[in-house]
Amino acid sequence: MSVRIGVLLPRSTDYPSIGFDILDGLRSYFKQAGQENVQFVFENIGFGDNQALNYSKAEKFILEDDVKLIIAYSNPRNAEPLYSLAAATQKPFLFLDAGIQHPESLGHPYAFHISLQGMQASYFAGRKSANEGGKVLKATSFYEGGYRSPWAAVKGIEANGGSVVGNYVSSHRIADFTIDTYLQLLESAKPETVVASFSTYLAELFMAGLKQAGPQATALPFYCSSFMAEEQLLQKMDFPGGTFHAVIPWSSAIENTAQNLFVEMIKKEKNKTANVFHLLGWEAGIVSEYVIKKDVIPANALKDWSYESPRGKQTFHPETHYTFGPLYNASIVEGENGKCTLQLHEEISADSKLHTELLKDFPESSSDWKNNYLCI
Repeated sequence: MSVRIGVLLPRSTDYPSIGFDILDGLRSYFKQAGQENVQFVFENIGFGDNQALNYSKAEKFILEDDVKLIIAYSNPRNAEPLYSLAAATQKPFLFLDAGIQHPESLGHPYAFHISLQGMQASYFAGRKSANEGGKVLKATSFYEGGYRSPWAAVKGIEANGGSVVGNYVSSHRIADFTIDTYLQLLESAKPETVVASFSTYLAELFMAGLKQAGPQATALPFYCSSFMAEEQLLQKMDFPGGTFHAVIPWSSAIENTAQNLFVEMIKKEKNKTANVFHLLGWEAGIVSEYVIKKDVIPANALKDWSYESPRGKQTFHPETHYTFGPLYNASIVEGENGKCTLQLHEEISADSKLHTELLKDFPESSSDWKNNYLCI
């Protein structure tokens, strides 16, 4: 007897393959696992910010398609309105999350989040940037400012006794993009390091601006958000010179048995180089297979459950129901043809205490930005 899984997939102008990559990772996992009795039902949810649409699509999965569970790429703001549906139907919901928005509620018995721990990565980057009391310039793209990467970086800076001495926020319009304000702040604020939060085309523009401005623009060390060091993006960016540190959730250079299987399977099935969204789909496959095999109802049986991922052991925290695991120190360096590439360094051990503290430390004010991350 076949089992159906409902999948709510986003679209993105800036990262158009996001939904396809998640789906490819999910399908590839089940294929290598030999699970031929699983059927996928799909619905497109646009940028993910229409909560009524998300609800109606999920409701359709349950009422018409009789799914066993529902997988959705969604930040907490768009996931939480679905919790009431999960409770009413006792269907487990598995949310795939970049990890850079705050939840308003934690530990719902039927809702679990596979997180890339973006806030925690930015926290570590910020802490390193402060260098025990240093002055830090914060450089942020217009869109990243609507999420929590910059906020978490500041938390890390303050935890190490540092201070933010200037804020540069870029325009999101290509025609208006300039780093002039950033260059002025280098002169006037006298920072010692830079913490940077950019992604997609705005990261490309920022790095190109640094290169064009010359050595004075990259004289200080940079500490970057995790998606600024995303490997597909790096291949498009010109390396401007200088020193760029990053803390990341995953790299294709990680070596373990689960990673080897994952990378080889994506290459074999899709003839693609595995990326972080393939990874989210793959991990969704691991968790979904467990739910199906063990008939995990109620879904809170997942709490405190661990699995081996290509990025290392991941655990659903028993209180938050978000995954946490190791992160990795890395550097952005010059690769072929003057483009950027990633150099992997040491592992940062999983930190359950910091995981919980960051998720509970809800800011007093927040933006109205609802789009799922990179879904613009």
